[in-house]
Amino acid sequence: MQRTLQGLDRDVYQILKKLEVSVNDNKPFSQVTVVYDAIKRSNSSLARFKKRPLEDSIERVLQFRKEELGDSDDSEAEIERLESKSIPEDDRFLLNRQMTKHWHQDTQKSKKRRLHDEAAEDHSSSDSRTIAPATPQTPAAPAVQMQPVSDKTEKDDKTTQKKTLKLSRFHVEQPTERLTLGGMDENYREVLKSTKYCLKYPGIYAKTNWHRLTGIVLSGPAGMGQAELIRSLAAELEVPLVSITGCFDDPERMEKNLMEAFDEAMRLAPSIVLIEELDWYMSRPGSQAYTEHHRRAVVQLRRQMQRIRQELPKDLHVIAMATTSNIADVEPAALREGVFEQTLQMRLPGVKERQRTLELLMQDRSVAKDVDFAKLAKAMHGYVHTDMVQAMHLGEELALERIMQKMTDADIPMADEDAAEGDAQSSALATWYQDATITAEDFEVAIKRFTPSLRQEGFTELPNVTWDQVGAMAKVRKELQLSITLPIRDPDLYRRAGLRASAGVLLWGPPGCGKTLVAQAVANEAQASFILINGPELLNKYVGESERAVRSVFQRARASAPTILFFDEMDSLVPRRDNTSTEAGARVVNSLLAELDGAHDRTGVYVIGTTNRPDMIDAAMLRPGRLSTRLFVDLPTPDERVDILKAIYRTSMSAAANSPYTLPEEDVARLDRVGRDVRCNDFSGADLKGLHDNAAKISLNKWLSGEKTALEVIDDDDWDRALATTRRSVSNPETYRKLADKLGRE
Repeated sequence: MQRTLQGLDRDVYQILKKLEVSVNDNKPFSQVTVVYDAIKRSNSSLARFKKRPLEDSIERVLQFRKEELGDSDDSEAEIERLESKSIPEDDRFLLNRQMTKHWHQDTQKSKKRRLHDEAAEDHSSSDSRTIAPATPQTPAAPAVQMQPVSDKTEKDDKTTQKKTLKLSRFHVEQPTERLTLGGMDENYREVLKSTKYCLKYPGIYAKTNWHRLTGIVLSGPAGMGQAELIRSLAAELEVPLVSITGCFDDPERMEKNLMEAFDEAMRLAPSIVLIEELDWYMSRPGSQAYTEHHRRAVVQLRRQMQRIRQELPKDLHVIAMATTSNIADVEPAALREGVFEQTLQMRLPGVKERQRTLELLMQDRSVAKDVDFAKLAKAMHGYVHTDMVQAMHLGEELALERIMQKMTDADIPMADEDAAEGDAQSSALATWYQDATITAEDFEVAIKRFTPSLRQEGFTELPNVTWDQVGAMAKVRKELQLSITLPIRDPDLYRRAGLRASAGVLLWGPPGCGKTLVAQAVANEAQASFILINGPELLNKYVGESERAVRSVFQRARASAPTILFFDEMDSLVPRRDNTSTEAGARVVNSLLAELDGAHDRTGVYVIGTTNRPDMIDAAMLRPGRLSTRLFVDLPTPDERVDILKAIYRTSMSAAANSPYTLPEEDVARLDRVGRDVRCNDFSGADLKGLHDNAAKISLNKWLSGEKTALEVIDDDDWDRALATTRRSVSNPETYRKLADKLGRE
């Protein structure tokens, strides 16, 4: 470097280099505002400086950093400035400066010509429609776009030099192979049907003057493979793919970058323009991520799409395609006619799709014969494609660790290319590779250790609660099977009966009667995704954030349909609007009503709510078409208490023995006596569980003191002592029964 930094500039330079590593993926910054915001967010003492002097220092350091890295600007003035560094200037007379400039004119031209010839030699291509390789690139990594060489005039040569040296934020791909993703066939067929004729046979639209699709958004959870599907489409239709995601990373040059990218797309037409993570760059107004830059991005994109309609011949076409993991956060102006006209909601892969994906992933790997892909697919409920890939990699690591533990370093053969086929080294290597297989146990351990991405966002694994573990609830079970399980398992039968699947069911009654357990048993029986939501989790003091949370929940549910949304303590989420103390509560109620009415597609999404006070819920939530099915879960009768005690005892003993447990006759008789005891009157299911736990503790203490020899047996004395100390938790059961009579008459 020809100069050094002092004072504040030196401090800014040090923090800038650290931010390049921690924030910008080891890439140099190019904008003062980006560095300024990064410093303000950091813990550096520089964050206390005033804005103007800090920005001036950042600008000087960025220029210093650019010279340090040998970077160059794409403007002609910057090129001439860099090339003329060694030319001494005489500032005393204008005539001297002009003469000096003329003296070195030929030298400057030869330098430019040499730079251009070197770039053209590296490019080594004579095709004017140059396509970048189809390897994925990150948006932040600009690709150098090479332009054809023209030798017509010195002016054309000068223009070509500037374009050759320029860095562009877009890159062009020409996918040649269709990527294989299991479970994506239905989504792929839908996208292909919407785009095939527009790109392959645009002449049809030119003659008929019919409307051509301008854009389509693929929405779904992250890791579903939306971008890979679009690249597969480009390979199928044999059209180039212009990725313009990086054009939005530079706010100051966004308009110019987009214009250049769309110029290239129109030159290569028919083609596809790709934007990944649309919600990052075009967020909805009012969201936390929204800035003025997002509004400008929408305006500029609409202008470029209008250019396509006005300037591109009618026998050619360019389609814009985008991916997003949260369509609710996308600016509505970008989803209108003329930009992204269609939205495809990608579904989570089901059991068969997951099995197909696993088979494709493991077809080139060494897998033991005991691996059952159907069983593994069932255990991977809620996994997207990237989750399955990561779980597979974890299984490979476990297999390698298991094999290495059986060997010493001397036993592990080293690959030797010069070894003959029959020698000991080659034989040992073949034996080692034969043992290096992934077993079913490796996969099972990997699945237990791995947490899929959707489970981190609120999805839960498929509940393992069955109706055998619930006990009693015969009436409730029958109604839930008719309202939820049957529409999920056999929707055609439901439609032939002239029925429309209800929005949901409201379970209410005294606390501790097993309402949550019932919802989990329904999800397990229907093999549906289960999303547990506590009412207060959706409430947010900021305007619009609660409604956004509601939309996001239903969007995730639609992506993983069939889904059961379980709202616990629903009265805290949707109270009566005339009694709400805040406007936010009323807005949440309105948002939930809109979703339950099917403002968006609600196919395969069912709601189960629980509450102790249905009279506190807004009346609009309980009308037909919404949570119209209200099921009163009362305290169990004596017969039901016996059934619940048997289920509790059987479940606990099965867990202890890690195998199904059959109740002996003596235990059945003992539980029948306990369940009908008057001391159990008005016991809820939770009270009965507490009674069993107390009896088990008494039995354990007697075994520890040597009073009994069989730890697993809870005898009559244990139950009697537990009955004497266990109290009911519901003090006013008649209140709930009177409320049930009142609601039944309404």
